Amino acid sequence: MVEKYIKAEEGPGSSVKYFDDKGKIWQFVGGTRTWRNQNPGNMVVGEYSRNNGMIGSCGGFAIFPDYETGHNALLILLIKKYGNFDLVQLMEKFAPPHENKTKKYIKFITKQTGVKESVKIQNYSKSDFAKLWVAIEKFEGWKIGTIKEYSAKGQITKVKKDKRGKITAYLVDGFGWIMKKEAIELTNLKKIDAVIVKRGRSVFLRSRPNKLESDNLDNKA
Repeated sequence: MVEKYIKAEEGPGSSVKYFDDKGKIWQFVGGTRTWRNQNPGNMVVGEYSRNNGMIGSCGGFAIFPDYETGHNALLILLIKKYGNFDLVQLMEKFAPPHENKTKKYIKFITKQTGVKESVKIQNYSKSDFAKLWVAIEKFEGWKIGTIKEYSAKGQITKVKKDKRGKITAYLVDGFGWIMKKEAIELTNLKKIDAVIVKRGRSVFLRSRPNKLESDNLDNKA
């Protein structure tokens, strides 16, 4: 059964926390911001995001409950707010030069749609408008990461090893990169959700086993 998200907020690191209608909290980790926010157009927080399904925000960008809601909000924004704009005017507002490579963005969309820059959005044909939003979502990027049940404790996501293959540091949500000794101390204090493993003289951490094989950092001596 697909979870129904009713609220969302910024999580540890660059993750996003989603609260479902059953009281569970889920964490979107990795991937691109568009995917983590389920916001394919990278819409910022504003009137059109708030009025069209936004359930939270992260770093000034809107978070939507699913791709479809975020996608529909983008279409409404393009039609109702920017309908009387041509492509150059649209991009100067939608992806301003002080934050984006606007000229590159315009060139990309022109190539994808085949429509002249001077044509107003409201005058695009149905097929050309579809090419427009497809181009925007493609340029913004959509790379899927991992969804897992949220834990208030730090989660190990990556490790660093020395030349002998021994772990020297861990990347932990909410803590950043920390050295092995400190990570073990924080695990003992129950601030990191991991298992302390001893093999001979070697002591190291393993992320707590779950259904996601990629999360189980086993045999990391």
